[in-house]
Amino acid sequence: MTSPDEQAASERRAAMARQGMVIAYWAERRAARPALISPARSQTFTELNGRANQLVRALRQRGVRAGDAVALMCGNRAEFAEVYAACMRAGWRLTPINWHLTGSEAGYILADCEAKVFVTEAKLATAASEAVRHAPSVVALAVDGHIDGFDDYDRALADQHATNIDDPTPGGTMLYTSGTTGRPKGV
Repeated sequence: MTSPDEQAASERRAAMARQGMVIAYWAERRAARPALISPARSQTFTELNGRANQLVRALRQRGVRAGDAVALMCGNRAEFAEVYAACMRAGWRLTPINWHLTGSEAGYILADCEAKVFVTEAKLATAASEAVRHAPSVVALAVDGHIDGFDDYDRALADQHATNIDDPTPGGTMLYTSGTTGRPKGV
């Protein structure tokens, strides 16, 4: 049998999950515990949650609304988790793009998923620059360095509040097939 405290915690976790705020729940419960551990940068649950909130605010200022698509092309790094957490709480549809793709292949997916935002890392500058030609009006953010025509990811987040957003809306994902029978398909 569960205690009233355990029952209340379970109900709060479920309610926050329905709003896309799972990381926020763990930031409340395990604030200083590691959420991500990597050679490049580790983060506590509080740090990850705060960065997700900052990204939501930064992209909303750039006109991104619930229901819009965000494309992400990067390796395993903290920003991947930040973008995912932001999408899940802002009502955005996240489309991860395989970082091994060529610029034109990534550009096809970027355009096809109707991305309003494209986040990538600077080490993928050549492919990323080619990809945005397929979606020229996309908000483009570069992680860990400079890409011509892209805003700096960290600078975009710098002036934003890290507190939880007031109006979480659950987001989702759109994944793309490998395209073995032609072009990749969003599923």
